[in-house]
Amino acid sequence: MKSGRGIEARSRAGQFGAHMWARRWVSDLESVVSRGAAQLARTDARKDKVLSLGHSGRTVRCDVESSRPQPFTVEFRFAPLDETDSEALRTALRQEENGVLGALAGEFSDTIGFLLLPAVHGATSYSCHCPVQPGPCRHVLAAAYIMVEWWDASPQVMFELRGLGADQLGAVLRGPGGEGDTVGVDVEESLWGSDPLLPTVPSPAPAGLEDLLDAPVTRRMAAAATNDPLEQLRVVADLEDFLDAFGDYRSR
Repeated sequence: MKSGRGIEARSRAGQFGAHMWARRWVSDLESVVSRGAAQLARTDARKDKVLSLGHSGRTVRCDVESSRPQPFTVEFRFAPLDETDSEALRTALRQEENGVLGALAGEFSDTIGFLLLPAVHGATSYSCHCPVQPGPCRHVLAAAYIMVEWWDASPQVMFELRGLGADQLGAVLRGPGGEGDTVGVDVEESLWGSDPLLPTVPSPAPAGLEDLLDAPVTRRMAAAATNDPLEQLRVVADLEDFLDAFGDYRSR
């Protein structure tokens, strides 16, 4: 098969992964193979031999070109966060500068990154259909290099890869007591940071909805509507959708 028709690696030399936590994962995976095997896999990744990358929930699948007519399929499965890591994540999210919204958008610190990072031994499983088994073959490693560059570009997917969809993340934020328990983090601080900019009464009177629904005001409206952090995210999104729709009907 001809090379160069797959996913282009951002790293053309040196390490893969821009974030410390992503590089740690790659380093741990490489630690169980020879230097030569790792070098072959790096060459494969940089020759664009990883043809595809797709994910569903906690599973990532990649097709990797080989010397055979058909590519090999590599699959990674990641374990969900356990109770200890969930508690640590809840505490760390409370201290994030950009709050939960920022974290969900991928704007989180290395502390959150390391908490979400699936340990190579124990929280990561992988498979390849090539004959070089068991252990991480060159196809697994090549796919891993491209995957950590995907993590760099879309770090918010780490929540889903560790089993934290909307409902599961809500459970983490609420704490072990469930719906009847007190939210485990301060809602306003978690969503908007430790020193949020509170709105002031505009002067002169606001010119229109753009002024009324600026970011601080929508945050306060969301907090007034519900104490559930996930519901607050939905309130903000609904208000933004309303403003966009309203703009389509204004006289121009």
